[in-house]
Amino acid sequence: MKGQVTQAHVTSQFPTSDTDLHVCLISEEGGFDLRTSELAPAPPKPVPAYPDAKALFHVGAYCGSVLASVGTFTLEDMDSDQGSQSSGRSWRIRGMATARDFRRLGFASAVLDHGLREIRKRGGLLVWCNGRTTARWFYRHHGFEQIGGERQVPGLQPHYRFKRAIGQPHHS
Repeated sequence: MKGQVTQAHVTSQFPTSDTDLHVCLISEEGGFDLRTSELAPAPPKPVPAYPDAKALFHVGAYCGSVLASVGTFTLEDMDSDQGSQSSGRSWRIRGMATARDFRRLGFASAVLDHGLREIRKRGGLLVWCNGRTTARWFYRHHGFEQIGGERQVPGLQPHYRFKRAIGQPHHS
């Protein structure tokens, strides 16, 4: 199912039942338009965005037939100076994006939860990311630990680094 970026209205697109929310593995191409529109001003990465990744997968959450949220998970160790004890078994969240009209409705949480289950199946021990400052509450709510202060990179939104050990599912 190719991703669709549409101007949805929360009143008509809000999931009214569990069957309205569908989460699955998707192709990188399927999430490209949503990432491009929602991660601006960061320049879009051409497909394949992570050609050197040892392993990766992409997750999408749909509301009906509309792609509401996406995330990419790559097998990538965190810098050794930041407490990673999981060499070769660390996964990084990349390109997490949710369409504006679907924010704070559980779609990003569904993508993250699906991704964490997949990482557990693949033997991952740690997941980490650079999350925008505006998403800080989201990662902390899902049991991620903030590492250090806010980072400023030219051309990107301010962000923090987060990490979380993989083990039992996190219950908030």
